[in-house]
Amino acid sequence: MSEWWTDLETLRTRVWETISDGVHNRHSAARVAALATAGQNGGAEARMVVLRGADQTSGKIYVHTDTLSAKVAELRADPRATVLIWDPAAQFQIRLKVEVGIDTGSCVERDWDRIPGQARRVYGNAPEPGWGLECPEALTVTPDQSRFAVMTCTLREIDALHLGHEVHHRAAFRRRDGWRGEWIAP
Repeated sequence: MSEWWTDLETLRTRVWETISDGVHNRHSAARVAALATAGQNGGAEARMVVLRGADQTSGKIYVHTDTLSAKVAELRADPRATVLIWDPAAQFQIRLKVEVGIDTGSCVERDWDRIPGQARRVYGNAPEPGWGLECPEALTVTPDQSRFAVMTCTLREIDALHLGHEVHHRAAFRRRDGWRGEWIAP
């Protein structure tokens, strides 16, 4: 039996298994991923986000955020982003090129209702994300559903890389090609 990283279809399956594990297993290496966006002042911005949902059939992943976070403004200006997942135990990197839509208000009420009370504390604080504080305790914690957003990341491309001892295996899977994979140089 060949290793999962040596067959394109098995590799693509492993990508989605890794993403799904990140959504459902809070101890998964894929639970927290890096989200990179185009910064409003030039350059790139990156931050860690928690994977909250995934749907392989539609090719989408979901992340929650505060509507006043810088990433929301960046994505409204340019919805293209990259999500980076690294699984050190498997030596497996997944880069997802995505286009992000941001939903708020009544269409995300069901998502808000599923968030435990303690976790709601990060949506609606004052001052808003990125503003200065005299000390960390000066933050006013007031959960506010109007500040809750669901970012729907529609995958355009998957770049999967396994770092092998002898040979690295890298493949690209593109929506425009029906997710048919091709090997590319690492």
